Amino acid sequence: MDFCKNYPLPDWTVGFEHRSTSVSQLPYEEYTGILEKSASDTNDYRLIRLPNNLVVMCMQDSETETAAAALSVNVGSNMDPVELQGLAHFLEHMLFMGTEKYPDENSFSSFISEHSGDSNAYTQFSKTTFYLGVANDALEGALDRFSSFFTSPLFKRDCVDRELCAVDSEFKGLLTSDFWRSHQIECRLCTSDHPYSKFMPGNIDSLQQSAKDHGLDLHEELLKFYNKHYSSDIMKLVVCGNHALDQLVEWTVSKFSGIKSKGDNVQRIVDHPVTAEFLGKVVYYETVDETHDMRITFPVPDVKAMYRSDPFNYISHLINHEGQGSIMSHLKQKGWATSLGAYTNVGQDKGFGEFSVSIGTTPEGLEHYEDILKVVFAYVRMLVSSGPQEWVHSELSFQAKNGFDYKKKSGAVSQALSYMYLIFNEYVAPEHSLSKDSAYEEFDFDAILHCLSFINPDNFRVFIGATKHKSIDCSEVEPYFGAAYHVASFSADLLSELASNNTHVDGLALPEKNDFMPTDFTIKNTNILGAAPVLRPTLLRLDDNLELWFKQDDQFSTTK
Repeated sequence: MDFCKNYPLPDWTVGFEHRSTSVSQLPYEEYTGILEKSASDTNDYRLIRLPNNLVVMCMQDSETETAAAALSVNVGSNMDPVELQGLAHFLEHMLFMGTEKYPDENSFSSFISEHSGDSNAYTQFSKTTFYLGVANDALEGALDRFSSFFTSPLFKRDCVDRELCAVDSEFKGLLTSDFWRSHQIECRLCTSDHPYSKFMPGNIDSLQQSAKDHGLDLHEELLKFYNKHYSSDIMKLVVCGNHALDQLVEWTVSKFSGIKSKGDNVQRIVDHPVTAEFLGKVVYYETVDETHDMRITFPVPDVKAMYRSDPFNYISHLINHEGQGSIMSHLKQKGWATSLGAYTNVGQDKGFGEFSVSIGTTPEGLEHYEDILKVVFAYVRMLVSSGPQEWVHSELSFQAKNGFDYKKKSGAVSQALSYMYLIFNEYVAPEHSLSKDSAYEEFDFDAILHCLSFINPDNFRVFIGATKHKSIDCSEVEPYFGAAYHVASFSADLLSELASNNTHVDGLALPEKNDFMPTDFTIKNTNILGAAPVLRPTLLRLDDNLELWFKQDDQFSTTK
């Protein structure tokens, strides 16, 4: 199911030229092509590559009140040894516990907090991200301490027990999270030797106790894991501040070039964790919160390479439509649903993804979940028979472009994390490092049909969550979170009916074209900018049916 193999990786050797930093004359490479950026973006950018192959986006934001940095490494729970699940997360914690240059385990956090900052980190399936925000005048000191995480960490043995307790405490905080409870059930109900089946958060039992059971020294295994997997070749870095780009580059090259290059050792996953034996099932699970949820999931290919056409965005847009003729409109009329969301979960994972239709149901709707399935599949059949519509794609492309061109500037940390996400997709070309999410320009008829082919009655399962299920004994227990669940197979009659072209639901239709898409973004009355602000709006109309006030923007000169 490795759909990306049909798309070549962009050539990141083209367009880079050798440079030296302005002060220390340290070598690096700079991308000399044009970075596509928003029409309203006042930042300046420099995309560089260090001698150790670390790719960095330096960003000068002259208006920012804080500086920021974010670094991601292409290592997550997917790389955890089976006997030490949660090791990547544990490593994330231990990196904060002192370095050769700054041996005090509180040195980094104290410096950040003393300079009006904050820092954090998180571990995901296939990457771990570290980030910080700090006062602009403290950025150099923050980068010096931050970079030493990856050049000279101490991994003090006497910190192991304390950080194990921190990891375990985080895990215990998730025990009542219905998201994590259902997620771990989903991981349990897939191929047991697939990395996705692992226990991502980790706890004392999966780390300390399991190490003892297998005759392992947890501290030694931590060092082995770091030394093997943490390589500059599979890292990306974003640095943001109000400093000149030459200064940001100087600091970045001097402080991060010391990270060791160990080659690209990323584990490439081509098999999907949800195989045929796990499909055609309904999974009932008990929730902590008083809720009624139904999630229909379909194993799909990794389509990150198709960001210029993004076929699943087209599909999810139509399924998410709530107007006349939509799935949601039909379910609301029946009194079966209160919310609906369709989305693709691909993220940074390698080789597989999942398309989900998540429905917040009423108690009555949960009893009619089979009828809801019939509506969903009838709508998908309608999308297939109608064929992909270029006007739908054009509307989405237009909205994405306008949202990009006139987006509101976010804080430094948010910008750093956002651009980190963009450059971490190995299929994104250098010129799209800032604009990937708006580069939705190609209408690919065949790709949309191909992706629709995965949303079929032979390729799905359903998760149903409620505090209690009528006539269902949730006797199985997920071992980490203690969530009770029960797995049942769909009847052959239901699967046959879902697959039948004769199953019809009245009223389902594509949305109407949006005639209210804006085309003129000219700012009116710009001559009033700089004048004394008008304090009160003008009353334009007042009658028995309407009170209408208007005030022209005279301060910001933006389109919204």
